[in-house]
Amino acid sequence: MKKPHQIPRAGVSNPGWRLFLTQSLRAPAATASLVPSSRFLAEALVRSIDFARAGTVLELGAGTGAVTSEILRRMAPNSRLYTVDINPAFISHVHRRIQDRRLVPILGAAENLDAILRRRGIARVDAIVSCLGLSTMDEGLRHRILALAAKHLENDGVLSQFQYLHASGAAELASRLGLSPFREERVLRSYFNSVSRERVFLNVPPAVVFTCKP
Repeated sequence: MKKPHQIPRAGVSNPGWRLFLTQSLRAPAATASLVPSSRFLAEALVRSIDFARAGTVLELGAGTGAVTSEILRRMAPNSRLYTVDINPAFISHVHRRIQDRRLVPILGAAENLDAILRRRGIARVDAIVSCLGLSTMDEGLRHRILALAAKHLENDGVLSQFQYLHASGAAELASRLGLSPFREERVLRSYFNSVSRERVFLNVPPAVVFTCKP
């Protein structure tokens, strides 16, 4: 197992940024960005996790491993990180780039979370870090994923989810135009009792991180 300081640092200097750009151009709705998350966004996403007691962590949306690396950097030696992505190119990249026995890369869709966890004998996880683009999802799919995440999160666990600030602005614009806006925080509050937010401007594009607790 690699020592924490040997794990590649999160950010656009990640050697997988070209892969991320290529995949983003092929499926912009799936990635919702042209570059990987910055280390500042990655740090904000994991800040609320108590890694001293988080034995099982779930990441939804591995990308090229920018956030994955930050999770592993902080995890205890005997913990386990299951990272799920629907894109085989991303899963293959993460598997090659991050050699850590605590990491379990999984090719699969978040809406199949029940089956994914059941096959591995997991009922609940201590923390969930979601890098999924909820803003661009079909409404039914979005609600199915959030319902599954809430179902499999421990009662004292935490889920972190981010939304790009321009998507929040787009929602307000849509409202002024008489369209149906997507307010991510409101949707998250329908599944979690506590939702707090933190803006991260040092990211491309800037984002807001939501910390959710049952």
